[in-house]
Amino acid sequence: MKSIDLNVDVGEGDGFDEPLLDLATSANVCCGQHAGSDSLTGKTVDLCIEKGVRIGIHPGYPDRKSKGRAALLIENQRDYLSSVMNQIRTFMIHYPAEYVKPHGAFYNDLAVPLVLGWDSLVKYPTAKSPYEAGGQALSLVPGSGALQMSLRIYKLPLMGLANTMLEEIAKRAEVPFIREGFADRRYTQSGTLVPRSEPNSILSDRGEIRDQVLELAEKCDSICVHGDTLEAAEILTFVVKILSDANIAISASRVE
Repeated sequence: MKSIDLNVDVGEGDGFDEPLLDLATSANVCCGQHAGSDSLTGKTVDLCIEKGVRIGIHPGYPDRKSKGRAALLIENQRDYLSSVMNQIRTFMIHYPAEYVKPHGAFYNDLAVPLVLGWDSLVKYPTAKSPYEAGGQALSLVPGSGALQMSLRIYKLPLMGLANTMLEEIAKRAEVPFIREGFADRRYTQSGTLVPRSEPNSILSDRGEIRDQVLELAEKCDSICVHGDTLEAAEILTFVVKILSDANIAISASRVE
């Protein structure tokens, strides 16, 4: 039987964590900087352990006003990237974790589609190999170096959108990559997420969600339901039913 992981964002203080963790198999736990608090992070980890849910680190830009969803700017780049590295380090000191999934703008800034020929030696004629060319390309993506360094240090898998720079970062950090899809978000033609600022970026129609979940189940390792929407628990319950009806098991994707 085919199986798939269900992941949720928790520890942000939205009040839906417990019902979500009753259904999810992986939890992206907020580090207390873009939302939540250090105390809530600890309580959320304890709840995950109690319910047997796999724990992931969910670092985000320390911008509580936008809840970590405002894009990185030149003037805050040093402080924000230092913060996300520190969030991962601090989490690893205090709590168990099995993967990393960037949050909000940190995720979106890195989820840049890999267009055909992006690592071409022709584009970077001085490169001695495609890996060196790729390194130059990655250097243009904000936060790639900080994330890659953290992954190398802690040897943690990375969860993110396939066929984007996130996948290449995992490859270069020599850690497993967990391919993620979203049950409650609309996609662009390039395979990235429609920005929340645009109309209809969040899916609510049950027919659309069903079609998207079944499509994602064929090509992803994990499906996400965001934990900060009013219908989060109801949507996750519906996703569980969709997968059950399709004879798809739900379990954490253990990667080697």
